[in-house]
Amino acid sequence: MSPLLLPALLVVLLALLWQYSRVRRQRAIWRERERALEQILLLRTLLEEMQRHRGLMFGLMSGQQSLANQRWTIYQQVCQLLKRALTHESSLFWYASWHHMQSLWEDIEVEHELATPEHVLTLHNRLIAHLLDTITGIADRYDLVRFGQLAANGDGHWFELLQNTELLGRARAIGTGIAARRQNTAMQREELLRLGRRIREEAYLVLARMHAEPALRQAVASAVREAEEALDRFLTHIDNLLQGDTRQHSMDFFTIATQAISAQYALADMLLERMLQNRSGRIDATNA
Repeated sequence: MSPLLLPALLVVLLALLWQYSRVRRQRAIWRERERALEQILLLRTLLEEMQRHRGLMFGLMSGQQSLANQRWTIYQQVCQLLKRALTHESSLFWYASWHHMQSLWEDIEVEHELATPEHVLTLHNRLIAHLLDTITGIADRYDLVRFGQLAANGDGHWFELLQNTELLGRARAIGTGIAARRQNTAMQREELLRLGRRIREEAYLVLARMHAEPALRQAVASAVREAEEALDRFLTHIDNLLQGDTRQHSMDFFTIATQAISAQYALADMLLERMLQNRSGRIDATNA
């Protein structure tokens, strides 16, 4: 054997081992991020149903008894989702916000028959804030928003969309209560006015950024347009309610708001699914 052949073979062997190790590491990273994305998709569904429960509960406690059956149905769905989340308990256990959220959900069930509508609304707001914190913790740990950049871009806009659903969800809850009660308080009207302003200032921006992304424009153009139109309708109903339109029915208001929120979730789901299906894209590239 040539004296130069053995070192050359060693170099080739080390290169093959390095490449094999690199591929294994990338696959391990993907498997971890795939599990994280699956957790986020489950928690995003839980977030939507908890937001829906909040609006129905506040409307019901404000006097709109026709919401009772729908509230009970959503309550059952939330309980089922919490059971499904048990399969991820070993991962979620490490997030304090997850435990706080679970505790608050139990408090709502215990206290809602004796507490005021405002108190139960506050419990829901705190609960949903903790759930969003849990989603944030998972996203930060696996770099699922910024992809190593300074700000979210491309598929990472899913997180801004979820944050905007909470703006819309709070407005839905308060507006449903105002429409149900009629003798609403000045504080509630001021809060709804404030939320309406924030929706106008913030919710359209992420839609514009998504439409401006060359890699996203064709895939999301139709859904972005639908989301913008749904926001327009919702804001019109907020304005009408604040102007004292007595024709506003709580269920109609809730439905219009839900359409706007669902449009935001539809876009977030598109981006999350793109990330879940794209093994060779940015997720792996940032960790190569």
